[in-house]
Amino acid sequence: MRYLKWIVPVFIIAFCFLGFLIAPHDPEAMDIVNKYAPFSADFPLGTDQFGRCELSRLLHGGCVTLGIVLLGASIVLVLGTLIGLWLGKADTARSLVFSSLLDAVTAIPPLAYLIIFVGIWGNSIPTMLVALTVSLILRMIKLVKTQTEIELDKAYVLCAVSSGASHSRVLFVHILPNIIRPLIHFLCLSCAEMIMNISAFSFIGLTLGDDVIDWGSMLSEGRSMLRIHPSLLYLPILFIFLSTLAFNLLAKQLEGGDES
Repeated sequence: MRYLKWIVPVFIIAFCFLGFLIAPHDPEAMDIVNKYAPFSADFPLGTDQFGRCELSRLLHGGCVTLGIVLLGASIVLVLGTLIGLWLGKADTARSLVFSSLLDAVTAIPPLAYLIIFVGIWGNSIPTMLVALTVSLILRMIKLVKTQTEIELDKAYVLCAVSSGASHSRVLFVHILPNIIRPLIHFLCLSCAEMIMNISAFSFIGLTLGDDVIDWGSMLSEGRSMLRIHPSLLYLPILFIFLSTLAFNLLAKQLEGGDES
């Protein structure tokens, strides 16, 4: 039962990310004759107003959305941890300057970054990736810095320093293993937040590109079809809900430890 709590959310995330490999149809293939087709063996979740397979579009949209999320999370974890550890070990004056700067910059919402970058580069996957990553990496730096400063005053670190351990050894061998759990916990919650942000931004028109399939653009299309074919709206919502729930369940497991 303990392992099931880890397996279920990991399976949901893997299915949403890699499910395009088993998609039954080309997500862009149109068949007007079969528009608004009901659920069937050939079209497991029916078709949209252009006769495109809804399941195939959802699976390809999941690959795009979660691809941005997982790549962004990897960048945030690596760069945020390295910079945060360095700042946590910095002298008081330099630490104070960077802390004030981080407090100011992290107050800017992700939407502001996205609007700025869209104005510079236009709607695209790299634009969305940079906007979300910049917003989260600053918060990760702040978290790592704070955790590092707390650990530096603990006895095991003082013992390591007194025994002649180098700064890099103290940071990466002694401190990092003790703070990695809250970092992964923050990252899981951030992944859920990124899914919601990508979908919301795409829904309101800040899309990933004209030819890119994602859950937010599918929501936007399905909204106008609510009375005719409500599943076109409900199915993307279901996939967004399940993927964000999966990341939140992983975060809860990390928060609660392995006791359960």
